[in-house]
Amino acid sequence: MIHSRVLGPAAGIPWRPVAALTSVGLLLLGVAATWTTSAVAGTALVVGVAALAAATAYVLDEAAAEAVGAAPTSLRRRSRSRLVVAGGVLGAGSVGVAALAVRSGLSARFGVMVWLTGCVLVAVAAAAALRRNVAEPGDAVGGALLTVVIALAVVNPLSRWVDVFPSEPDARWASSFVLWGGVGAICLAVLTRATRDPLD
Repeated sequence: MIHSRVLGPAAGIPWRPVAALTSVGLLLLGVAATWTTSAVAGTALVVGVAALAAATAYVLDEAAAEAVGAAPTSLRRRSRSRLVVAGGVLGAGSVGVAALAVRSGLSARFGVMVWLTGCVLVAVAAAAALRRNVAEPGDAVGGALLTVVIALAVVNPLSRWVDVFPSEPDARWASSFVLWGGVGAICLAVLTRATRDPLD
């Protein structure tokens, strides 16, 4: 009871997958920060960011969606409370990226926060949109996000035009920032619309 009172609408979040994926993501960022010159560092960095973003896909899961939908608390207000948790995961990931940048001595790696933020926005926007039809979109969105991010990193189909996940000083950062800026703007629009109350 006290737990629900303190957390409010965020009490219904499935904390186990959020905590597990956040822990895995931070552990992989730690691996990248420890072995900065190793070939495994780049892979650990991409998969770590994907895991952190996948963790945020679960914050909008609402197992008791029908019962909660009849409550006086609006959908937008419930969503805001839950998105604070996504912000916490993003903050933890940003600390991990900062540690990586400082440890590697490459200030360019602070730019990884841009695609970390972009991936988190994709996760919460997709979960919010899917939540209109599915009470618990976390599994579908989290799994799809992990698959797509890893596939993009391995296959790199856009390499001719842009570095999707740059982390080195000589990478094409400007085009990557434009890409993630566009993705972020679209996701914010989708999130705003998807968290609007049905009667608004």
